[in-house]
Amino acid sequence: MIHKPELLAPAGNMASLIAAVENGADAVYLGVRDFSARAYAGNFTMEDFREALDYAHLRGVKVYVTLNTLIKDTEFEKAVNLMQLLDELGTDAIIVQDIGLLSLARRFVPELPVHASTQMTIHNTEGVRFLQDMGMSRVVLAREMSLDEIRTLRQDTGMEIEVFIHGALCICYSGQCLMSSMIGGRSGNRGHCAQPCRKRYSLMKGSMGLSTRGCFLLSPKDLNTSAILPELMKAGIASFKIEGRMKRPEYVAGVVRIYRHLIDRYSEDPEGYFVSDEENAQLAQLFNREFTTGYFKGNPAGSLMSRERPYNRGVPAGRVMGYDRKGRNLTLELTEILRTGDGIGFEGEEDSGTVVQAMYSGGKPVREAAKGAVVSMPFDIPLRAGTRIYRTLDSSLMKELQGSFETSGTYRKVSVRLKAEAFVGKPFSVTLQDEDGNTASAVSDYIIEAALKKATERENIQRQMEKLGNTVFEARLIDIDMGDDGLFIPIREMNEARNKAAAGLERLRTEGRRRKSHPAYTPLIEASAPPATGKPLLAVSFGTKEKLQQAISGGADILYYDPELSVTNIETGLEDIVAHAREAEVPVYLHTPLIVKDQGIRDLEHTMVAANEAGFEGVIAANMGVLRMALARGISTIADSSLNIFNRQAASFLSERGAEMLVLSPEMNFEQIKEVSSGIATECIVHGRLKVMESEHCLVAALTGPGALPAADTRGDVFSLRDERGFSFPVTTNIKGRTSVFNSKELCLLEDIPKLIDAGVSRLRVDVRMTGVEATGQLVKAYRDAIDSYYYKRQAGSRKCRDFGADFTRGHYHRGVL
Repeated sequence: MIHKPELLAPAGNMASLIAAVENGADAVYLGVRDFSARAYAGNFTMEDFREALDYAHLRGVKVYVTLNTLIKDTEFEKAVNLMQLLDELGTDAIIVQDIGLLSLARRFVPELPVHASTQMTIHNTEGVRFLQDMGMSRVVLAREMSLDEIRTLRQDTGMEIEVFIHGALCICYSGQCLMSSMIGGRSGNRGHCAQPCRKRYSLMKGSMGLSTRGCFLLSPKDLNTSAILPELMKAGIASFKIEGRMKRPEYVAGVVRIYRHLIDRYSEDPEGYFVSDEENAQLAQLFNREFTTGYFKGNPAGSLMSRERPYNRGVPAGRVMGYDRKGRNLTLELTEILRTGDGIGFEGEEDSGTVVQAMYSGGKPVREAAKGAVVSMPFDIPLRAGTRIYRTLDSSLMKELQGSFETSGTYRKVSVRLKAEAFVGKPFSVTLQDEDGNTASAVSDYIIEAALKKATERENIQRQMEKLGNTVFEARLIDIDMGDDGLFIPIREMNEARNKAAAGLERLRTEGRRRKSHPAYTPLIEASAPPATGKPLLAVSFGTKEKLQQAISGGADILYYDPELSVTNIETGLEDIVAHAREAEVPVYLHTPLIVKDQGIRDLEHTMVAANEAGFEGVIAANMGVLRMALARGISTIADSSLNIFNRQAASFLSERGAEMLVLSPEMNFEQIKEVSSGIATECIVHGRLKVMESEHCLVAALTGPGALPAADTRGDVFSLRDERGFSFPVTTNIKGRTSVFNSKELCLLEDIPKLIDAGVSRLRVDVRMTGVEATGQLVKAYRDAIDSYYYKRQAGSRKCRDFGADFTRGHYHRGVL
């Protein structure tokens, strides 16, 4: 039997929700005004949400609410109260990113299903098992996983899997992008992404700019899996998710309608599956930056990207034949139908898109022009002959799609079985039963009498019972049980009983999903923890033996070794590193990669065991899977900042699970750090290039490899991305071909060390993996002096941030994020 997945649609507002429901969605996901990762979508007030929930539930459609942002400590009472209200109203599930909120959900709303957001960067089996241990019912996997990886993960865990099948893609692993945050304080992890991936960049090799096809170097194409849908269905994925809470309702209607047809088509006739030319054309017309199947079939390399146009491309519609400067008219030769009201854009002209207000053929105004026609239209911008035209909006298609949701109920009906009973001397009775087993009955006030004149026939009752048109119900079977001929029932009484039964069934389908109320949430008042009494340790992240020596000589208390060496690609043996560290009596931990797919997890486990046996103190876990694996083996584990530890609840939960140290999110400010650090072992990164993106896409190879302009040898070269303001973001590639992008400015908190010590931070980290060997010793020594001067009342070290370069930032420690 073919598994039919849930079709899950976006709903940025009520119109989009109706569009999704009426065009065949099985479930919708939406945000309320707080804690949604699409803060700029319309989102729902609670009053609107109640209406939306009833509308969907009445029609048999589930509603999932996104609470998929990181939560500040000051917001937890509000967040838990919201979860409880959503539970009471009958919400089908919530989608959560914050590990602290996840842990509270199981305590305060145990009956409410919780789905782990793609913002949690779950990409391996161990990570899924970590969430299963927490009681999660579904995980939205990272978009970078292949079908083979998904299939294996599902089989090994049995977890419900949700994947995106259509819409916009992020170049960065979701949950790991700090670029918008670091550039302008608008955090993607808080729902305020400014989409820096859709901006212009130049690829730099050292100080030299390289020529590239297009300048939108971080802009991926849009995902479209219609051609490979059968393979996704065979993989046993539970839910097919369409991206687009920021899109217009017509987009939602059109995309949902097509994928509804495709899923049903394959289910009914697997061998005859196809995607029609019309369906392909409509998907492209609704929105596209060109299409890709993403990572489902393996790494698409350069074909993933839409570097020339980061916005809606539309469909080719013709070319410019000429421009009349005097009359300010543009002459076009069409390859597609064009109508007044359509939107058009021009190749290479970003800001020249327009809506066709008037069009002329042979000097006469026309409202529509066919393929092959030559038309003119008023236009203020001269364009060269041969410029391609794209139709970016099809007004006729938009009007058709609007009809599917502006008059609700045209598509979505709920099948019911209706039974009517009519006997002389008894009330007229109507019972409705839906496919979920809900049953509602109603009887008339009228007592049926024997007919004095014209009797009510079976056909008369049948005709009145079929009249469910003003409801969502559709009678697939009508059973009439009546006594002898010769009874009489007024039409009004039949209609009233039918309508009462229908209203009762509506109440069951909406109110019947609601759950018991919760007592008001009151935050646990913890006993005040004593401030940290010991001097914070100075930790140094490094990648080469030369930097190890510099870190030790500079006064490091603890060392973090990164064998991945994405910058230098130099291999250094674990035993050699331990030998040098032991000689200086400095403990050393092993950095583990941010991304570890299942294919590499056992190799990493072997490396961790080898490091443990060689004398490493423990590991630094950068993802949930590695954290679970290390803790299960009894290895001392530091939970790294990529786990997005943003609040006290997250820190407490991971500490209770066995993490010995919690590295706080670099998106936190001093007040937040102080709140979390009271009585909990925390670490802050105080110096270094912060990673702002981690991508499965090998950016440099795609731009400089075979077929690129020009081809380049990347070995030993230093690459960066320069934005339109002249800031350069270093780019590195690891041995797996993954790209890391680092902040344009180096983080430096040298002058803020006293504040961090006062906040109770247990450990301060200097990251020198992107720093030169000579500067490493000086940096570590400067931070050593800053810490020691606080305790020994010495004059603070003379070194300041500006002594290590003019381009530095204090990150979010002073300002925080939206």
